Amino acid sequence: MIITDPPYYDNVAYADLSDFFYTWMRPLLRDTYPELFAGITTPKEDEMIAEPYRFENPRERFESLLLDTLQLIRDQASPEFPTSIFYAYKQQEEQREGRISTGWETMLTALVDAGFQISSTWPMRTTGGRVRAAGSNALATSVVLVCRPRPEDAPLATRGEFLEALRTELPGALEQLTRGHIAPVDLAQAAIGPGMQVYSRYRRVETIGGEPVTVREALAEINREVARHHEREEGALDGASRFCAGWLRQHGYDAGAYGEAETLARAMNVTVEGLSPRLLEAVGGKVRLLRPEAYAHDGQAPLAGLTAWEGAFRMAWHLWHERGAGTAGAAAVARGMGSGAAAAERLARILYEHFDRKGDSANAVRCNGLVTAWPEIEQARLGPEQAGMELGG
Repeated sequence: MIITDPPYYDNVAYADLSDFFYTWMRPLLRDTYPELFAGITTPKEDEMIAEPYRFENPRERFESLLLDTLQLIRDQASPEFPTSIFYAYKQQEEQREGRISTGWETMLTALVDAGFQISSTWPMRTTGGRVRAAGSNALATSVVLVCRPRPEDAPLATRGEFLEALRTELPGALEQLTRGHIAPVDLAQAAIGPGMQVYSRYRRVETIGGEPVTVREALAEINREVARHHEREEGALDGASRFCAGWLRQHGYDAGAYGEAETLARAMNVTVEGLSPRLLEAVGGKVRLLRPEAYAHDGQAPLAGLTAWEGAFRMAWHLWHERGAGTAGAAAVARGMGSGAAAAERLARILYEHFDRKGDSANAVRCNGLVTAWPEIEQARLGPEQAGMELGG
């Protein structure tokens, strides 16, 4: 049974780090284990790492070694057990301007080229306690890629057949991940699994002209499906919240023209006057969204009839502000919203994507924190037994 967590280019220089310990251990143990402590430092020539100062063509060398290793694993793997590969490489770190993560593209290309197919994926919360992750947008989940050798008689597929299968199967998988309360920071990674499960079942995916559809192109299509998922989620929100989300994407928290706001409001079946002053300021022919800090909740403000937008920011305020009441305060807001509270959690997922894309890490962390804390908020709102029934389906 083969279970492994492969290296990621030059993210961690394991051999160099080993020297810190080796230099202290060598004087103490070289007489006892002379063969292990013969060198002055640890051996580094065979390390699978893309270090430019150590190797020529480090990227090509790393990718070649990775493919060789995965082919060896495929040849040696028992047919009775799947091969499990842990991977935690944040797509968004290299996805700005539409680029796809090199780390994911490399790993998945090597897996497919080595003859593996992904039979299932399991997001596992593994790294949330790291010091580097505290207060940041670092990944909290590793994705476990469960792989089996692809059958020799695996079918070919056209690009159209692949896309049809992807659009049929991925929405249900995304809904399942959402119900499992995968944090927004982890959703893009978790979605790769079921998407590549579709792609890797084929021996080859090709265009009408016979050109291969690459892993890079497959990842782009998976990301588009994730975007469509968020669009569907946003479409189910109340009109006021949809207005605020649309205005945020166009103007952020800067002022925009009143006429433009009226046009957007009509499309959402709301009015600018009806949204002011609870959600926005409308002064001197200009409209500006209220900032998150404006949603401070002192426990006295009425909670019935809150929009998803107000509920999400009030709950987030309790979780991150020093004057907030933490989970208990967020649960009080959710309790006041009743069945509408779930929409606030969905909105937090949508807003996370926007803030993360804009590089607004403070607000992205707040939205991510609300979703991560949602099981505890629901438990405090409903009580342990009823929360378990609702959260567990």
